[in-house]
Amino acid sequence: MASRKSGGRPATPSPSAALTSSTGFLLARVGAESRRLWTQALADLELRPSHYAVLMALAALGPTSQQQLAQLTGMDPRNAVPLIDHLEDRGLVERAPDPEDRRRHSISFTPAGTDAMRRLRRAGVTAEDELLAALTEAEREELHGLLLKLLPPSVGLLDKERAGG
Repeated sequence: MASRKSGGRPATPSPSAALTSSTGFLLARVGAESRRLWTQALADLELRPSHYAVLMALAALGPTSQQQLAQLTGMDPRNAVPLIDHLEDRGLVERAPDPEDRRRHSISFTPAGTDAMRRLRRAGVTAEDELLAALTEAEREELHGLLLKLLPPSVGLLDKERAGG
């Protein structure tokens, strides 16, 4: 029941109470803070979140095509090319003709890319620990499980076994 101001009118919730009562708003704000922490960690390596996504996908897949990297990261394949170009210019990945289809290029890590991935993982753990510092380990696990439930299948990040398919 809403509290009442003197004079019998219902009290208007404060702006912060109105915003924090919205789960969508809270998800967006926590997401923005997470992105800020990630962007800050990546800036030390002169990378952007989109570069990180490509590197993480490559780490998960191993040597793979530009098209597969774009598909797993959810980006237009045309947009993947300049990102991969940047990573190649930085010496983190290399392109080679795909042994199964010479019309395609296979992307793989260089030794410097493997080292950068190791540093990125450590930076990611640090950023995540900072973001989730207020939660217990059990709460972190619960949040992770709930976020997986909310992740739309169209994002394509869940393998069929985990998605129930």
